[in-house]
Amino acid sequence: MEYTEEQQNNAQVEAIDADLFEESVPAETLENSQDLSGQAVSETEHAEVLAELELLKAQLEPLKLRNDQLMRVAADFENYKRRQEREREETTKYAGQQVIINLLPVLDNFERALQSEIKSEETELFAKGIHMIHKQLLDLLGKSGATIIEAMGEKFNPEFHEAIMSEENEEVPDETVIGEFQKGYIMNGRVIRPTVVKVSKAS
Repeated sequence: MEYTEEQQNNAQVEAIDADLFEESVPAETLENSQDLSGQAVSETEHAEVLAELELLKAQLEPLKLRNDQLMRVAADFENYKRRQEREREETTKYAGQQVIINLLPVLDNFERALQSEIKSEETELFAKGIHMIHKQLLDLLGKSGATIIEAMGEKFNPEFHEAIMSEENEEVPDETVIGEFQKGYIMNGRVIRPTVVKVSKAS
């Protein structure tokens, strides 16, 4: 193909302009412009990823709330089971408590009889029989988990003792049990009846 003289001149001018542009604009500037173009694309992608993450978070929020509710229900049910188990153990452990309580007045009467004065051989034999029955009753209480609360000479303790009288006494420390009107009992570690006592007081 043949070019006219004018076309040849134009081509020469364009070539000269291109050379002048490359010489006048540093190569670093050209590279930076390319990097800026790539950075713009990266920021767009980053924004899209963030938008997708926000969408996923919004979708997961109801699931998180539902999971928290299920965990609370599970914890409440576990607490309920433990409470039911404790109540069942308590019921089994103290099932015979009422029977023991009903026997206590009988035991009180035996102890009053034992405190009576013996005046004849017949009465003495009768008293021996009473002692045997008393021991049998105490054995029965022990097998049921009930034991006597020791009070005489002990420091007054409202958890185990019920004081109905006080008396000045210089021979023992203040608030010491110096008299016992009615025995108290513990069953499997629980006080089912406190000991009715008289305590000392400082003058």
